[in-house]
Amino acid sequence: MSNPDKQNSIQREPAGTPGNVIDPPHTKLSGKQIIKEASRYVNEHISRQPPVQRFFSFMPTMLTRVSPFHFKGRHKSDQWPLVRLDSGDSNSWGSMRVVGELLIIFDETILFCLLALMTKYEKDAFETSQTELARIAGIDPKPNTVAEIWKSIQRLAGTRIDLLLSRGTGKKRKALKELTGSILSFADIDQGSGKIRIVVNPYFLEMYAESFVTNIDMVFRNRLQSDISKAFYRFYQGQYETESQTEIFRLARAVNLNIDEDPKRLRSRVRAGLKELQEKGYLQAYEVTGEGQVRVWKTKDAAVRFESQILGKANIEYSVD
Repeated sequence: MSNPDKQNSIQREPAGTPGNVIDPPHTKLSGKQIIKEASRYVNEHISRQPPVQRFFSFMPTMLTRVSPFHFKGRHKSDQWPLVRLDSGDSNSWGSMRVVGELLIIFDETILFCLLALMTKYEKDAFETSQTELARIAGIDPKPNTVAEIWKSIQRLAGTRIDLLLSRGTGKKRKALKELTGSILSFADIDQGSGKIRIVVNPYFLEMYAESFVTNIDMVFRNRLQSDISKAFYRFYQGQYETESQTEIFRLARAVNLNIDEDPKRLRSRVRAGLKELQEKGYLQAYEVTGEGQVRVWKTKDAAVRFESQILGKANIEYSVD
């Protein structure tokens, strides 16, 4: 009598391919699972670093090194410049790189609008329109403005964020893992109706979005006229302290102000951005010292209003399987 256990242990060979052994079937992975596992790996890697080195480079923290958003008139150039922004390799956890077309403050506004709608619908895939996005952004829905909204969406879809995780120092420094993904996965527009369909990249959503827009109040932000004030608002909203001090060149680099321009002009632009934040009730006071230190004191009302916060506590449903 044959041994059934022995029979079951024998791999059957496909006809005509003697000696070939069929590999066991691979575990089926979903897009959501891959992204979540990658995110968990990154978070665990960074959590093992000293607190001062745990932050992603374009997050709104005191340690911000590079922001993907710059100051540039959104209609001044037909040949939009390409950029490759590198956070450098001095972080113990690794480095970050932003690759794609130059993103400007207008693009940041549109991204915030898209993330606000994603929070509203609790889905990373949704339908909107140029008119609705203009309304959320607090801008006049003129034909040329709504046309710029679609161009902005195209730039966001073409922007890639790379991460390199590493450990060790000097010659013993070793790369562990690399990740790459865009901000938006897909978008289309019906030119007749102006309807836009958006899919936010789950990679961006899982890895960056929640921390990136923490405490951003779109109602307040739309009241700001200056792009510099908007950039400062994002930067300081990432600070937990009501009082902080930052070296002026570090602050300028954090929001992509030109640190090579005349120091007097740089100080003037910084003061102008802070002045509007004070006039709009965000800052109680500010000071730019002769030694190049920028001190700010937030008002008690500077805390975010959760009813208008982007990515509050919504449970976003992924469109990937």
